[in-house]
Amino acid sequence: MDVKALIHDNLEKLKKLGIDAMVQEEKIALWGLNMPQEILESMESEQFLGMILSMVGARTETGPAELYSFDVEVMDVSDMYTRFLESISGLSHGELVITDIEEVFSTEVFEAGKGIQPVKFLCNGTAYQYEAKVEYDWFDTGILTFMEKVIEEQNTESHLFVTSDGYQECIVFYRTKEWAQQFYDLFHVELECP
Repeated sequence: MDVKALIHDNLEKLKKLGIDAMVQEEKIALWGLNMPQEILESMESEQFLGMILSMVGARTETGPAELYSFDVEVMDVSDMYTRFLESISGLSHGELVITDIEEVFSTEVFEAGKGIQPVKFLCNGTAYQYEAKVEYDWFDTGILTFMEKVIEEQNTESHLFVTSDGYQECIVFYRTKEWAQQFYDLFHVELECP
């Protein structure tokens, strides 16, 4: 398996879709070259792509706002939905202005590992509230479906599309249905609309 060539090919395809991550090629290639050969050979192409996307979409202040990836087992649970909503707002390039985010964090609920965490925010000036289910340090992926309903109410032409790296990484795009079809045509990976 020529890891560097495979990474380059995937990044070229992403570039055709408007996601230019070529500046990260060396970093991603280093990851691939350090991966044990037997693991690489056991990966399906969808998992390999998922690993690349998770590296490209890792939230940074200077990173591309074309996709967002995060581990659904969260290190800092106190602001996990704030980071998610800010990232969705960034992905939308101004179509979804998400402000006044408030996570009602309860130490007692998180210590118990079960309960509800209200998440309040404004999207384009309209107030929303999601009742996130607390399951220890796991992100409630139900908010993806909730946000797709918010997006439909906002009447944009784009939608949330998600995929995974085959493990615990959630990879999120905010794109049109036509773009999701182009993604499928290039990678043979169907993105889900929550």
